[in-house]
Amino acid sequence: MTEWRFAEEPIGETTVKKIEKALDIKFPSDYVTTILNNNGARPKKKIFDFKNTKGAVFNRLHGLTEDSSSFILEVLEDYQDGRMLPGIVPFACDPFGKEICFDYRLNKENPSVVFWDHEIAYEDPDKALSHICDSFTELVNKLYKE
Repeated sequence: MTEWRFAEEPIGETTVKKIEKALDIKFPSDYVTTILNNNGARPKKKIFDFKNTKGAVFNRLHGLTEDSSSFILEVLEDYQDGRMLPGIVPFACDPFGKEICFDYRLNKENPSVVFWDHEIAYEDPDKALSHICDSFTELVNKLYKE
């Protein structure tokens, strides 16, 4: 089980449903279980690997409340300039401005998890995405200490 630190105030199902409605999505249940008590939190184990990338960093979950230090709706709004493709929803970030996202483009019920590189997105939004894994739980299970 992953230990989370520095969580903001716990949230309820109503808050989750409000964000889902605003985004016109349904979050995966494993993510919802985690975010309810770990809104805006940082995992104790934070390093993960994917594809050709070793040592990527999971900095924090985006918060689901307006007073969160990184409110999920504001984060997504920042990328509505064409860099982030429709169906991609950032739920966490690394310390360098890159995002860890749910990819709803192929599966609306069970989105995969992708890494989004904001620098590459300026040139080619498709190439900015790299598949990490198939679920939130799989991502959390990949996390390890430095």
